Amino acid sequence: MPIVFAKFMHQEILGEWGRLLFSLLDAFVKAGYEIKLFDNLTPKDLGKYGPLALSLPNLALTRTVPADTAESIYLFDAEDKTIGNRVWRKKVKVRFDVFSPYWFSEPIIMPYPVHPVHAGADLQNRLQACRTIQKKMRIFFSGETAGYVTNRIHYPNNKLLRTEAIGIITKQMGEKRSLVTDEAGLDHLLATRAHTNTFVLGETNEFRVDNRNWLSTLAKAEFFLCLPGYVMPMCHNAVEAMAVGAIPIINYAEWFDPSLEHLKNCIVFDGGNDLVAKLNMVLEMPDDQIEKMRRNVIAYYDNYMSPARFCRRIESTEGRNAVVLLITDANVTKRSAKLNRHSVLIRGTSTVHAEGFVGHVRRAAQRMMGMA
Repeated sequence: MPIVFAKFMHQEILGEWGRLLFSLLDAFVKAGYEIKLFDNLTPKDLGKYGPLALSLPNLALTRTVPADTAESIYLFDAEDKTIGNRVWRKKVKVRFDVFSPYWFSEPIIMPYPVHPVHAGADLQNRLQACRTIQKKMRIFFSGETAGYVTNRIHYPNNKLLRTEAIGIITKQMGEKRSLVTDEAGLDHLLATRAHTNTFVLGETNEFRVDNRNWLSTLAKAEFFLCLPGYVMPMCHNAVEAMAVGAIPIINYAEWFDPSLEHLKNCIVFDGGNDLVAKLNMVLEMPDDQIEKMRRNVIAYYDNYMSPARFCRRIESTEGRNAVVLLITDANVTKRSAKLNRHSVLIRGTSTVHAEGFVGHVRRAAQRMMGMA
């Protein structure tokens, strides 16, 4: 079993109540790695979800560096020079500035994960089971709206907020919308008849699907309305919907790497009027087109968002050094104004031509300096 030796020196990896630390280490565990985590993190630093990382299978705390590191990965946020000078199979630096351009490097954006409460060891088996569940809703949304009132992202356009979107849907969807106020009401609604031609909307501040039922509930929907998160557009529910085969209706397709594509593996909407138009289009969409898109969504998740795919990208990078970028609330809060068409998040690292964006820029720079 390949080994990852992880040592983190700063607090940023512990952000979001420990979700970042858990999700990063969980990805390596699910891809078949043994994790040796340097024991310099105190319990109070780990937050709500960080302790889940310590219970991951094949993860152990350590105060020593492996004697032979030539076949191991060194995972870090700030390099410990006494460790970094050793021979490693790979040295992987974790960073968070996804709005920077990275002109002369090719960082790997870690796929946004499912939430830690859903990421058990048997996740892949649960996803496979969910993908076979009978569809009973054409469109589904459930999620909080309280406090979702700040739009920090203005490139390539402003994002329609959750509160705005729900208000528009409530006013304009009329009888095409079925409102549920609790999980029992949802179960009753779905048991009485299949709502394949309606939009099932969970009462946003009263109704919450139990975490134990969330993935299987998502799987009953052909489409899920992926409204932006509290701080940034990217949200766990979009990833979880795609993981079970629910097609995302989304206004931040460019935040995925590679970008999601309208009518291929998502439905893209912009402002309020466009949202209503797209919802009505989905309600009238033929079954064969929906099935094709559903297969594309599952293929996208398996090919680009699975932990195994993420780790293969790291292993396949040229040389011994790699940079992994995590999409975080903190980076969006501090640097949202820096997002532009040159940002690696938007530019993407999987959508360039075969020669590679970085290679093209390097050669252009060399020509300018008379080196090539």
